[in-house]
Amino acid sequence: MIVEYESKQTPIHRLDPRAKFIWLVVTIAISIIWTDPVYLLGLGVLTVVIGFMGEFPWPKMKGTFMFLLIITAIITLVQGATYIPKVIWMANPERVVFHLIPGWIPGVGPAWPLRLGGLTYGICMALKVFVVLIAISVFGYVTSPSEVVQIIVRLPFVSYKSGFVVSAASKFVPVIQMQLATLRDAERSKGVDFDSGSFTEKVKKTTSMLVPLFANALSMADTMALAMESRAFGYSKNFTMIRPYQMQASDWLMVILSVGGLAASIVCLAVFKLGAL
Repeated sequence: MIVEYESKQTPIHRLDPRAKFIWLVVTIAISIIWTDPVYLLGLGVLTVVIGFMGEFPWPKMKGTFMFLLIITAIITLVQGATYIPKVIWMANPERVVFHLIPGWIPGVGPAWPLRLGGLTYGICMALKVFVVLIAISVFGYVTSPSEVVQIIVRLPFVSYKSGFVVSAASKFVPVIQMQLATLRDAERSKGVDFDSGSFTEKVKKTTSMLVPLFANALSMADTMALAMESRAFGYSKNFTMIRPYQMQASDWLMVILSVGGLAASIVCLAVFKLGAL
């Protein structure tokens, strides 16, 4: 996840993980089927409101947002210059808004016209990216990794062994990161400077830590395998949950609003063309 989970007592944190997962899936689905920038902007505002209800740390997303802003700006310009969608509510989608190379440049301009329809479609694509990013980030912040694993395990077609693999992998990552930091500190104590030298030299300095890092990872995996065998992991197909979840009124409300919103958006899009260009 882009933003790590924090345990808090907000209304969004207290929701059942299944209700939060359904909200995430519905938000992504609606962002895919809608192409009108006004509707997508409204969906983005609603997602931000849910983030505020969960006390989401927006300053941590500053760097990600700036990077995405550059990427989406490029996408918008490319769409405006190359793509002309057949929009419904626009009188003249082929109208040129401006040229990337203006006309006052002698011998070159005007060139690369940006059309209204293409720019609008590019803005829609940018809004889709931001809505999905914010929704995934908020979900990761208000839902612990163990809850995500329980969601996976409760799926009728997924084995509980798959859930264990996901859980073990998620717990291995921070351990490997800590060991990598320890190895870097050990190398620095020997006089190794990771910030100096050419790119090739930096790569060689970093690869010197891979052997002990992989050795430690294999040792931990072997220890975990022995612990699993000693507890007869996989002997029985029946399993129990440490935290059995039970849907409350607020959880059902979130599910009903999410599923109802998805159904309404599909009907309005199919019948009244609401949400479509």
